[in-house]
Amino acid sequence: MSSPPVLPDHVKKPNEEEFKKTIEGVNASIEKLQKQFDVVKEKISKLPAKGDNSRREEIKSELVEIRDKQAELKKSRKAVYEQLDALNDSIRKKVSVVRSFQSKIPYKSTEEVDDRIAELERKIEAGMLQEISLLRRNRLSFEGIDQQQTEINRERAIYDELKKNIDDSEAKKLSDRYEQLDAEFKEIQGDQNKQREARNKLYDERSRLKGLLDEEYNKLRTLRDEHRKNNDEYYTFVRKLREYKKEQEQLRKVQEENEKRQEAAKQELELASLPAFENEIALCDNLAIFLESFTSSGSKNDTASSTNVNEIKNAFEGMVIKKRDDDVFFAGGNKKKQNKSKESAAKEGKKSDALKLPLSTMEAFFDIKVTVPTKISEIPATIQKLKERKEYFIKEQPKVTEANKKKAEERIQAILKAEDEEKEGNKKEEP
Repeated sequence: MSSPPVLPDHVKKPNEEEFKKTIEGVNASIEKLQKQFDVVKEKISKLPAKGDNSRREEIKSELVEIRDKQAELKKSRKAVYEQLDALNDSIRKKVSVVRSFQSKIPYKSTEEVDDRIAELERKIEAGMLQEISLLRRNRLSFEGIDQQQTEINRERAIYDELKKNIDDSEAKKLSDRYEQLDAEFKEIQGDQNKQREARNKLYDERSRLKGLLDEEYNKLRTLRDEHRKNNDEYYTFVRKLREYKKEQEQLRKVQEENEKRQEAAKQELELASLPAFENEIALCDNLAIFLESFTSSGSKNDTASSTNVNEIKNAFEGMVIKKRDDDVFFAGGNKKKQNKSKESAAKEGKKSDALKLPLSTMEAFFDIKVTVPTKISEIPATIQKLKERKEYFIKEQPKVTEANKKKAEERIQAILKAEDEEKEGNKKEEP
């Protein structure tokens, strides 16, 4: 016998109300996040389309073109720039010499020196002669400085003229155009950067909300999968338990049927063990007694007849030989009807040799395979035949009884064998 299924510890009976509340909570969170996600998505859809970059590309192209022209222009005017560089270097050197000289003496021009000399000559003081001599030497130096300054002024004029010509040239126009385009390009670039920053911020928020939604959906799927798995395991247990109970009920019914069959076989064996032909032997005796009542002398007094009838009654008292639908033969409960039939037959016998028997009595003769007498004169021969049949039944009784017993035992063995085979089959079917 298989053991009943056991519910695993990790499996619980499904709580649909609790599961429903949990799912509703997750769905509420999903709905809230979805609304936020839709708002961000709508903002993204309303963002201006990525600007037409044609103007930006035009500016870039023109800036490249200007740089190329400036490079060509600078290359073509290399000699002028070299002359400017040479003049600038010469002026710088001459200015350095003049500034170095001026830093050494307290005068700035020859006029100042001449004025000082005149002032000192007027004083004619002995201590002043040395200073006057020094001043006269310095005056000569100033004359060289004046020439330097004159040269510096001349070179500056040349430099300014060359520079002026260059500033008014195409290079100036190109430079101004380049600065103008560069300012416009930076403005466009700044606007695009701001739009890109705002767009990226919305994209980041959308990604964040999408991640949270994915987490909630994963949580929802996990809850449903776990609930489904728990349901499957629990109801698998319930199904197995139901099958186990059904199996036990079937086994119980089979056991009861086997017990009934065994009890029936036992009763059959008990019946088979009873001596055979007991009913047939008794029937032979009863029929013989019944027929003998018709051979009694009609001249006997009523007392003798009454005694003979009473003997017949006593012989069959309480014994039921054969039951029929229309009559009862030798039944102890219908004595008046039997006596009446016998008395009528006896009276009729005085008049005729014909013998009329009830149908049930005739069937009793059929049962023991004895010819039914139709005349009173046939009764002695019939009684003799009944004695022979009785002797035959007594003779065959041991052999037939043993055969019946053997058949019953074989039947019991067949029942036991079938039960054993059925048990073996059930064991093989068990998982």
